[in-house]
Amino acid sequence: MTTLVDVELDRETTVTDIDGGMRVRTHLNTLGIHVGDAIRVVERAPFRGPVLVEIHGTRVALGRGVAKKVRVEADAVRSDRPA
Repeated sequence: MTTLVDVELDRETTVTDIDGGMRVRTHLNTLGIHVGDAIRVVERAPFRGPVLVEIHGTRVALGRGVAKKVRVEADAVRSDRPA
């Protein structure tokens, strides 16, 4: 298993676990991120900036610290993105 920080861009993944206390889980739940959801890393800001993810058709920026707590399992590479 890997975290959102380590996933390659534009790869569809499934959230398998959230390493963190109640505060982290509550924050992610507020953003619509739950165990079992499909999530895609869209962009990573340079210099250890936030990670932009897409979940349920909405883009959300997560700090690297929070993104490291979201464990995911890679599904398949999306082919609808232009090369």
